Amino acid sequence: MKILVQTVFVLSILFISSCNLKDEYDVPSWDISASAPIATSSVGFTNLLSDKTLSIDTLGDNSMIFVFQQDLVDYDFDDLVPSSSMSLTRTETLEDFDVDDVSFSKTISFGQIVSPLSIEDGINVPIQLPAPPFFYNPFDVSRTDVFDKIFSFDANDEFQQISFADGLLEFKFTNNFDIDLTNILVEIYSVDENQSTYPLNSYNISSLNAGEEFFNQFVLNGKFMTGNIRVSITNIDIPAQISEFTVNYEDALVASILMKDIQLQNATVLLPSQDILNEDTTFNFDFDGAELNSISLSDGEIVLDINSTLNTNLKFEYRISGATKDGQEFYVYREIPPLGSINETIALIGYECDLTGADGSQFNNLLLESRAWIDSTGVPVSISLNDGVSSLVTISNITPEYAKGYLGQDSITESGESSFIDFRSFGGDIDFEFVDVKMVTENFLGASANLHVLKIESFNGSSSIELESPLISSPFNIAAGVESGDSENPVIGTITEIVFDETNSNIDKIVESKPDKIAYEFEMILNGENDNNQYNDFIYLDYGVKSELQIEIPVSMKATNMILKDTVNVSLSVPDLIEDGSFTVLVNNGFPFSADIKLELMNSEGLILETLESQSLIQASEVNPKGITSRSTMSKINFPFENLSSVLNKTKMIGIEITLNTEPSDQFIKLYTDYSIDMTVIGNFEKLISQSITN
Repeated sequence: MKILVQTVFVLSILFISSCNLKDEYDVPSWDISASAPIATSSVGFTNLLSDKTLSIDTLGDNSMIFVFQQDLVDYDFDDLVPSSSMSLTRTETLEDFDVDDVSFSKTISFGQIVSPLSIEDGINVPIQLPAPPFFYNPFDVSRTDVFDKIFSFDANDEFQQISFADGLLEFKFTNNFDIDLTNILVEIYSVDENQSTYPLNSYNISSLNAGEEFFNQFVLNGKFMTGNIRVSITNIDIPAQISEFTVNYEDALVASILMKDIQLQNATVLLPSQDILNEDTTFNFDFDGAELNSISLSDGEIVLDINSTLNTNLKFEYRISGATKDGQEFYVYREIPPLGSINETIALIGYECDLTGADGSQFNNLLLESRAWIDSTGVPVSISLNDGVSSLVTISNITPEYAKGYLGQDSITESGESSFIDFRSFGGDIDFEFVDVKMVTENFLGASANLHVLKIESFNGSSSIELESPLISSPFNIAAGVESGDSENPVIGTITEIVFDETNSNIDKIVESKPDKIAYEFEMILNGENDNNQYNDFIYLDYGVKSELQIEIPVSMKATNMILKDTVNVSLSVPDLIEDGSFTVLVNNGFPFSADIKLELMNSEGLILETLESQSLIQASEVNPKGITSRSTMSKINFPFENLSSVLNKTKMIGIEITLNTEPSDQFIKLYTDYSIDMTVIGNFEKLISQSITN
């Protein structure tokens, strides 16, 4: 509704047609008339369109064209390559630590035994019984054939004390003498600094022939040991020999101990330099069917949550193989103090990541190299079985701004309804000379697609018309976009247009039926012809596939009883005794249409109080041989009324309804932007006043 120029008038004696004064008692009379414009308006197509989706454009000759656009699909990065997250949780305790094996061996030579007896090396001992040193007398406490030998081993470089959760101790005793031995007694124990002993095991070997080995192992679970380990051989009997043999001082008895597979319950140890964690982990991302070999990140982060209960410094390093930024590989090194922790978030924005894995033949794989270790400090550290380190490494919100690989064969199905061009304000029947409807698809993906138009259908109330065209019997190929090499505009999109007009479809019937909505359904298959999974597709953030419906209607039309409406605001002040009058509408018509016009008097709520009609016709404009208005025509339309004083005083708006018909009726008329109908509404009021005058 336009607010127009308003003229507020007060009735006065503008013109006295006659006035007679006679003697007293004569009756004087006045004929009074008044006319004044109360509103003006200029009506054209541009201000009568109620459809906000419809716009009017101008061609080179200033003729008008209706333009309607409706987005159908906007398929972008997030639809193809959604953000992804993955986490890795590890807990390493001393139960999992590698504790070095402990081993040692001790020997006693044959020379150490027989040299005090003046038995020389290399001589042959004859067969003789009894003869020292082989005389056996179990009651002689001074006999020389009874051993009392202690082998000690200082293990304090490995540990000072230890309680075993698990482990094995292997004991070997080898007789490398040329004579047999009997009644061998062995004890294994440890001794602390206060000379307190902690037994581990003992053996009674009844006999051990020359060249033989005794072997035994036992479990260390629940055992306690200090750093001083002892093997005590409290007895070895040498029985009388029945065969001659050669004395060899180098022959030896060998006692060996190996502690292995050690797990600690608790201990005071010198922790050796060792890796606690040294592992490559592959994060395999789910990109919803896309198989990518490289991405550039617009968002993402790695979260490190590490806690240590060790009483020593712990060192961590993380490396994402193939992730680089400004030429530098992603690398993180951190140190955690004793009983310390780290909780840190590191941004991955701007990193370019190789997703082909360790061997370069994978996809969607991000390789994380993890290492945690301790360095030996040379200081004893108290530890327990549950001491260790827990780590939670999360790679989250991985959002690429660029991706390359195989984008998959996604099937994108779109269907819906949309408000259509609203021609209801025109009323009547419209016949456009021609209509172009385009389905325009712009593809910025580095992958082709097949587009199937399944249905386009218009609705007007309960009636509908479905698009019919041979074009929709087979899919359309959407060519892939092309990388430009320009970082500001990295992709040159390809545009595919499907044009429906009156020569290949019934689209003009759809538009001319003045539908209030349109339904559409189509399917787009990405990589529809890429059956070999070629990994050269690409996609950039903010660059996807966009499709829209474009309708262009050059306003060349035939109209039958096409109705245009407008409403203007007015303000009237009319004396109550007005009996009759009229509205005169001066119409300057620039349209090559003849027209009927009627006025509707309305109150402030838009309620029609009175409708005024005229039998006069607005004349069409004069046109040149090309059918273009050469001169507008002026028409004067009169709307008489009687006894409308009360109605006029309530009138706040005047509705103007113009009914247009093209002339000649069978000819298409092209409309131009300067076409308009200009109107001035004039109010005409008349009253005869008579009054008796007395002295």
